[in-house]
Amino acid sequence: MNKQRMRYQQMDFSGKQFPKEVIIMVVRWYLAFPLSYRNIEELIKDWNIELDHSSVQRWVAEYGSWLESKVRKYLTRNFKKSWRLDETYIKVKGKWCYLYRIVDKDGDSISFHFSKTRDHKAALACIRGAIRTARFIPDKINSDGSAANELAVKIINEEIAFGKKCANPEFCGPLKPAITYTKVKYCNNILEQDHRKIKTITDPMKGFKNFDCAASTLAGIEAVAMLRKNQSVFNEINGKVLSIAEQINLMAA
Repeated sequence: MNKQRMRYQQMDFSGKQFPKEVIIMVVRWYLAFPLSYRNIEELIKDWNIELDHSSVQRWVAEYGSWLESKVRKYLTRNFKKSWRLDETYIKVKGKWCYLYRIVDKDGDSISFHFSKTRDHKAALACIRGAIRTARFIPDKINSDGSAANELAVKIINEEIAFGKKCANPEFCGPLKPAITYTKVKYCNNILEQDHRKIKTITDPMKGFKNFDCAASTLAGIEAVAMLRKNQSVFNEINGKVLSIAEQINLMAA
C-alpha cells in the first residue's frame, strides 16, 4: 500500500487532452457531490468544454487514490486517542463489499480499508493503517459486537506486547499499554452518521463495476471528507479559510 501511495503522489497530468485544472475540478465535483458521470458531462458544458462522461469515469478511477495520498500527506493529525471502528456496505459487480472506517471520538477521519471480505483481516488492516496515519497507539477502540473486530484488536495488542509485526514498531514493546476494546453502542453513533455522508455520495453511483475503480473512488471520497472536516494544514493560511477547491489546488501544485 505504501508503494502504491508513493506512485500516486508522483503521478502527473502530462499527455492528457484537457488541462490539469479541468481534470482536478471534474474529479472533485464527482467525489464531493452526489452526481453521476452524465451530470458532470452536462455541468461542464457551462464552461464551454465538450467532455464525454466516460472520460470522467477514467479520471476518477485514475486520480481518486492520488488525491487521497495528497490529502493524507498534509493532515494536521490532531487525533484523539479514543477511536471508533465500524464497516459499511458498498456494492461491486452486484456483490456486497465492505468499507471499514475509523474515526476518533470527535469524528475526524483516520483510516479506511476497502475489502471483499468481512473478517478480522480487513479490520486488522484498517487498524494498522490508522496507527500509521495517527502515528500513535490509541487508548481505546470502540466497535459493535463483531467478533472479527474484537479479534483484530486482540492481535494488535499481542503485537504491541511482543513488538512483532507492529504497524509502527517504535510505538510497540513490553512497556506499551494494551488497547482497551469496548462495545458501547451509542459511542459509534458518530461513525454511523459519518457512514451516511459517504453513502450520500456513493448511492447515486448505483454500485461499481470494478473493485479497483471502487477502491480509488472511495479513497477520493474519503479525502474530500477529511477536507470538509478541516483536517488539512491548508485549511487556513494567514488567517484566510480556504475552500476545498483551493486546498486541492495547492496540494496538486
